[in-house]
Amino acid sequence: MEPRQRVTLDDVAAAAGVSKSAASKALNNRADVSAATRERVLAASEDLGYVRPESTPVRSYPQIAMVSDDLATAYTIEVLKGAATAALNAGVALNTTYTPEPAPHEHPVPFEPEWFTLLKSTDHIGLIVLTSPLTREQHTSARRIGLPVVLIDPSGPQERGVASIGATNWNGGVDATEYLIGLGHERIALVGGPQDSVPARERHQGYLSALQMHSLPVRAELISSGPYSYDNGLRQGRRLLSLPEGQRPTAVFAASDTTALGIYEAVREAGLRIPEDFSVVGFDDTEMAGWAAPRLTTVRQPLFRMGQEAVRMIVDNHRGRPLLTTTPVRLSTRLVIRDSAAPPR
Repeated sequence: MEPRQRVTLDDVAAAAGVSKSAASKALNNRADVSAATRERVLAASEDLGYVRPESTPVRSYPQIAMVSDDLATAYTIEVLKGAATAALNAGVALNTTYTPEPAPHEHPVPFEPEWFTLLKSTDHIGLIVLTSPLTREQHTSARRIGLPVVLIDPSGPQERGVASIGATNWNGGVDATEYLIGLGHERIALVGGPQDSVPARERHQGYLSALQMHSLPVRAELISSGPYSYDNGLRQGRRLLSLPEGQRPTAVFAASDTTALGIYEAVREAGLRIPEDFSVVGFDDTEMAGWAAPRLTTVRQPLFRMGQEAVRMIVDNHRGRPLLTTTPVRLSTRLVIRDSAAPPR
């Protein structure tokens, strides 16, 4: 009589009609698997007589979750580099994800109540949220389970008692605009960020303050808002350059480097040259600013350091130091002068 073959995890998964990873999660009582799936897997395991192999204890490491509404932008990548570096140095695992479009999902997704519970049950010592807004209910869910949260560049007003990190956006807006004024420009356009974004509004206010400090008029036709995107820069650049001669700006302050590159293309389409015919200043100082032709003059946000600081705050809190929640942390911006701005003709 041949010895009975040992039942494997693959056998259990096949009998339950699920993937091997789903079967493993169900058998390990993970929270990120549905109750129906867990019941099917446990029933199949019992029917087949599955015996879980003995495992070697695995050392558990603290983890930090990091969520962004977009993981593909140059801005996000630079912040992630800083966070990943700090996490590695601190001996902490950094898990990144993004906020998906509203739709049914089999597993808990960021900011659902079950997702917060999952984080706490899987050795997560904190949550970093990059630009995505959090609702009062989401803050409450995090506080209820004792999960510390640090926000980086939150797009909207935040609840009291939540730690946040950002840049001196108003100062950056002033510096960019004053630099162009110092070159002799008077008709300076602003291609700003989203209207509902606090950092974008702060840059806008810095632009307005610089004009007012130098007694220059605010021209509504030279001001626009929109996403921090290449397409928005291209669209607004075309609009600005199509204005009549007496209204057309000689320079523009773009609220992001990506937007500035869209404006570059609009200038080329118009048969003009940067900076000989038109000056452009950006905001962020991502790698693309140095790759642009000509190299982009821009306001540097300390993006790498913002990621580092967020991780440091979470790790320090885990070690007993309370989070600073009374005052937002603001890191200084700095104007980086390159080749994209010159005196007007």
